[in-house]
Amino acid sequence: MKKKQLIPFCLPLMICFISISNPSYPQNQENKIVNKHMIKPNIFLIPDYGCNVIVIVGQEGLLIVDSGYKRFSMKLDSVISDISNLPRKYILNTHFHVDHVSGNKKISDGTADIIAHDNARKRMLSEWNVPDVQGRNVRVIPPYPEDFLADICLNDSLVLFFNNDNIQAIHFTDAHTDTDVVYYIRKANVMLAGDLFFSNGFPIIDIYYGGTIDGCMKAIDKILDICDSNTLIIPGHGMPSNRRGLVLYRNMLSESISRIHKLMEQGKTLKQVIDSDPLGDIYEGDSSWVPEDVFIHTVFNDLSGK
Repeated sequence: MKKKQLIPFCLPLMICFISISNPSYPQNQENKIVNKHMIKPNIFLIPDYGCNVIVIVGQEGLLIVDSGYKRFSMKLDSVISDISNLPRKYILNTHFHVDHVSGNKKISDGTADIIAHDNARKRMLSEWNVPDVQGRNVRVIPPYPEDFLADICLNDSLVLFFNNDNIQAIHFTDAHTDTDVVYYIRKANVMLAGDLFFSNGFPIIDIYYGGTIDGCMKAIDKILDICDSNTLIIPGHGMPSNRRGLVLYRNMLSESISRIHKLMEQGKTLKQVIDSDPLGDIYEGDSSWVPEDVFIHTVFNDLSGK
């Protein structure tokens, strides 16, 4: 049996996590009150309300990255207020998916400017509707009202100065979606990778809204170019990691794609590829946040041009 790859989630000892109460992180339970985790001075991680939410506390107020699900926004709002009652100045969205943006209205508190890529604003003005995936009924997301949308839109890049640091926003055109932005906090050396990195298993790649396997791999390579061995990398979902963790994640994706492509070259159908369980030994963990068959479905359809 081939040795399974494990993405390391261990962080440098200098990073202090406050009150991590449950190892089965994240959970997304509606009745769960989640403790915040201070990952760097004045930078907090809140994990369980749809995605990894980041709160940066500065003299001028709060900067928040992503806003989770709308149904969790009241509880998330309470956790953020417990961190600080300073005014909320910015909400930065990593992309347009519902688990990252549907809390925008509540979390912005009517005062924060929402920042996202121009494509994210355009996507949110229209219905999100994708085919069912491997028998799973995918919920249709209706267009968002104006107060959920970005007030400030970027195209290729943006540098935002906040709390004596600069936050570099970088857009990737065709990766997880066509709306992806990563945020690199330069002095703190923290990379907010959004859904370009899942540290808890296989990723979702939204091939129906501009995402591609090739673009995702190129985006990861670009992120690796920016990061060093001391960079703290926050994925969209899963435990915080580091550059080595992202390298192993990239290797896992590369090997997975290679195996699926090899079976496709043998003339296997999608069902035959899934039934052969080509990725059964490639990820180690309780279970992948994204099921293996869903990931295979995505890769197969992307490589076949469907």
